[in-house]
Amino acid sequence: MKRFVVPILALACLAPSRAAAQRPVSLSLAGGAAVPIGGLRDDANLGWHGLAAIALGSFMQPLGLRLDAAYNHFASTDETRAVSGVEALDVSSATLNFTYRLPMTNSPASPYLIAGAGAYRSECDGPAGCGEATTRYGWNAGLGFKFATPGLRTFVEARFHRTERGERNVQFFPVTIGVTF
Repeated sequence: MKRFVVPILALACLAPSRAAAQRPVSLSLAGGAAVPIGGLRDDANLGWHGLAAIALGSFMQPLGLRLDAAYNHFASTDETRAVSGVEALDVSSATLNFTYRLPMTNSPASPYLIAGAGAYRSECDGPAGCGEATTRYGWNAGLGFKFATPGLRTFVEARFHRTERGERNVQFFPVTIGVTF
């Protein structure tokens, strides 16, 4: 009897279960639209972004920690391109974020709040006069929803990001759709 206990326990650990969907460490890949706001709205059109994240959390605790690496691309408006020659603005970021899962019962959607800070590197594509790439600190805050379906974990979120480039504020609002592994 004892010789069967170890193989049975090993198979039980490897078998998929409902609890396996709540791993303490997860990886997410996402993307979506990035909406320029504030002063950036005058110089840039609707953009796009990509995101990779590593999250640390627990099913029993509503607090979590997430490290995001993101790339945002904003094409210049026709007027900005004609006046300054700048083709686009790219903003890359690495942020450490806290998440707070809002209590929901009997729902496939799990809402959460997210906020954090990190380094934002912005650079423009255009003539030499558009300036060098700059790295500044910034912050972000938003709301998201996790969806758990059989075999697939997805999320949708919207966040406000704020950083600086020289003397100007860079503010944008990415709307993200992603999948979590």
